Order: sequence, then C-alpha cells, then structure tokens
Amino acid sequence: MPGFLANLIGVPATEAQIRAEVAKFVRTRDVHMMREVMSDNLAHMTSKSGALLQAQGIFIAVATYLLSQGWPRVLALVSIFFLTIAALAVMTNLRTVFIGRSATIEDDDAAEIEIVVQTSLLAARRGIFFNIALYLTFLSILLLAVGAALLEV
Repeated sequence: MPGFLANLIGVPATEAQIRAEVAKFVRTRDVHMMREVMSDNLAHMTSKSGALLQAQGIFIAVATYLLSQGWPRVLALVSIFFLTIAALAVMTNLRTVFIGRSATIEDDDAAEIEIVVQTSLLAARRGIFFNIALYLTFLSILLLAVGAALLEV
C-alpha cells in the first residue's frame, strides 16, 4: 500500500526517502546546482498552484450558476465542496518561505546538503497538496459532467 500511495501522490513522501534521493543526486551533481534545481522546482510548483487556483475559481462560479439553473442539487453542492477543499489545499502552496542555514551544522558542505534536503521536503509537501487538489478538482468536474448527463436522460 505505501508504494501505491507514493505512486498516487507522485513524490517521495517520507523524509528518509527524500534524504536518500538527495544523497544520490549530490553524489552525481554539484550541491549548489541541486539547490538551484530545487528552488526552480518550488517556483514552478507555485506557478502551477496559482493556475490551478484560478481554474478552481472558474469552476466554483460555473457550479454555482448551474445550481441556480436547476441542475442536480446534490451533485452541484458536492462539486462546490470538493472545489473549496481543493482550493484550500492548493493555497498552502502559495505561502512564501525562507530556508536558511542551520545554526547547528558547522561544515559548509553538510549545511548546503541540509538546505537541499529542507527544500526537497518542502517541494514534496507542496507536490502532495497540489496532487490532492488536482484530483479533487477533477472529481468535482466529473460530478458536474454527471449532472449534465442526468439532465439529458
């Protein structure tokens, strides 16, 4: 089951997995390059989260309109509920963060590696929230489609 869950969310979910991945990358790449790559990944995740939030807002407006037009009430309300939960989840990805150097680590290389690990942990957490929000958004759109099909039957 843990393998299925990790595949479903698409990112290493535990700190041990992330530390192992960072250790592999640091052996083959420069730690500063890894830090830059992870910072770029965070920026990309923030952009994707903003775009998803915009789409969710549009679908909430659509579902609200459809609700007022006599669409199946339960499906429209559940769709709005899922979209709201998804929007709240993806909004957590839009927070500004600062990952500074640990005061307890004296070695410069070890400190840089720890920054990459902390950035990777943040990226993984954001990836989990993004994927959950994406799945809930899709489910809410599917419910609206089912509502449309029921109107045609």
